[in-house]
Amino acid sequence: MSSFDRLVSTFLPPRLATAIARRLLKSTGVGHGGIVAKSGEIEAARTALILAGASTTSPLLFDVGGNVGEWTLAARTTWPKARVHVFEPSARHLEELARTVGKLAAVTVNPLALGAEAGSATLYKDTAITGLASMTRRDLAHVGLSMDLSETIKVTTLDEYCLAHGISAIDLLKIDVEGHELDVLKGGTRLFQTRAVAAVQFEFGGCNVDTRSFFRDFYRFFETHGYLIHIIRPGGKLSAVARYSEFNEQFMTTNYIAVRAKG
Repeated sequence: MSSFDRLVSTFLPPRLATAIARRLLKSTGVGHGGIVAKSGEIEAARTALILAGASTTSPLLFDVGGNVGEWTLAARTTWPKARVHVFEPSARHLEELARTVGKLAAVTVNPLALGAEAGSATLYKDTAITGLASMTRRDLAHVGLSMDLSETIKVTTLDEYCLAHGISAIDLLKIDVEGHELDVLKGGTRLFQTRAVAAVQFEFGGCNVDTRSFFRDFYRFFETHGYLIHIIRPGGKLSAVARYSEFNEQFMTTNYIAVRAKG
């Protein structure tokens, strides 16, 4: 045990030491994800589009996991001329989306999920309107929640949707689908092989425990296709993840953005 470890263990109770560690991690961006207004993800996306050489006046945005429209509304405030394709499979959430963004110009709401393959799936929820809806029935007993509600949903792939709608490139792909982000990426392999997506914002956290997906999977996917992952820090600042480490496997809700390398 190092002298620092002995000092901490001697003078800091375990709960206090853990609280300090969490606060320090949040300052780096780990565990700082969540509410759009506080996460800094929109500010980070603005920087990412510049780094990728993408449009910053009328970008084409995909909001995968639109929920009730929070991210789309924030994005349209930042980019009033943006064109947005929203994907949300939950019937109750779609009702809210119709109210919040349904009448906005250049916003297309799709009653679909995106995944690795087209077909149908079961969506699990804890309440009618929730930010936890997932195509995996998560085990949340440790926080007193049960994913007892379910509905059958339609699923398509990113590649198939873009082919059907004549979309050849995407400026920003935002994915928040509670543990199935990697499936969305796999369903867009054709687009990524041609580097047709400028930037990808995604969430990583506790839901990845339930889906058994790891940060290493994301790192290798983006590395293979010529993208550099950045962690989104408070205030929307970006810190590049220059190399993979097991330390990256932090299952606290964290926002990342992968940026296409120029050239």
